[in-house]
Amino acid sequence: MQNSNIESYLKETLGLTAAVKPWAGKSTLPYFLNDAYEFADIELLGAHYVLMLDRDQSTTAARVRKDCDTLTKASGVLGIYVADNLSSYDRKRLVGQRVPFIIPGNQLYLPDLGIDLREYFRQRREAPEKVLSPATQVMLISALLRPWKAEVHPAELAMELGYTSMTVSRAVKELQNSGLATIVDVGRERWVHFKEDAKTIWRKALPLLRDPVKRSIWAVPVHSVQQQACLAGESALSQVTLLAEPKHPVYAISSEQWKNAQKQGMYTLPTPEQGAFRWQIWRYDPRINSINKSVDPLSLILSLRNERDERVQQALNEFENGLL
Repeated sequence: MQNSNIESYLKETLGLTAAVKPWAGKSTLPYFLNDAYEFADIELLGAHYVLMLDRDQSTTAARVRKDCDTLTKASGVLGIYVADNLSSYDRKRLVGQRVPFIIPGNQLYLPDLGIDLREYFRQRREAPEKVLSPATQVMLISALLRPWKAEVHPAELAMELGYTSMTVSRAVKELQNSGLATIVDVGRERWVHFKEDAKTIWRKALPLLRDPVKRSIWAVPVHSVQQQACLAGESALSQVTLLAEPKHPVYAISSEQWKNAQKQGMYTLPTPEQGAFRWQIWRYDPRINSINKSVDPLSLILSLRNERDERVQQALNEFENGLL
């Protein structure tokens, strides 16, 4: 990667004349950082930063965030991640965790300077990003969690999920339009055919999948509501990893469940009081693919992927790697 590309991009997008210079502090950094990145010094609007130029372009967003923290602790200077390209999924994770990055000619995110420029993305220039509808997301997750079948009959999914044939039909079309699946005619029946293995489908679908949590609230539980709810968030993650349980339990319920809960006397608290739980109100019913009274593992990953707590991210990454 040429330093002149970075300088030209900053000049074109922000009108800043910034010189990229060698950084003298790299000798104070751990070996693994020097092995993974080239480092350079840059001054932007009177503040000094260290550019972290990715050598192999295969670093994950979680690793970048940890490396930026390590750099700052060792040098006292804020790092800016620089790469030739960045996937939509990793870009979202970095933005969600407020990690600054520069992709010369494509993207620029510098939250400390209040700058978030999203121009075009090399890997997907032809169309803006879209997300799957909640019903389609649920159906895809259901297919991924089952013993893997490359071909699935829509009626089978409809029966399992409790969806109408019309809802399933729309979901199948979305899967086809997203490029994740095709429709195969077998006699008079139409089957959903997934083009690749489950792990690949999951990775390709990630940019299209939404956070299942619409909003989070504090409320003291009613026993009958808690019995029907699913463990979620850090509470669910602590059941399957070494993460400590949170001080306040976290549960997930659907919008319909929350309406019923309010009828039973539950109400939103402005701050967490003694005995209060964190309640996540989901875009779809968290019980559909739940396992052992916890939300399904793939929805759990989606609900926590922008969590900034380093402990949570480390546990989540280990959980996701083990799951896949």
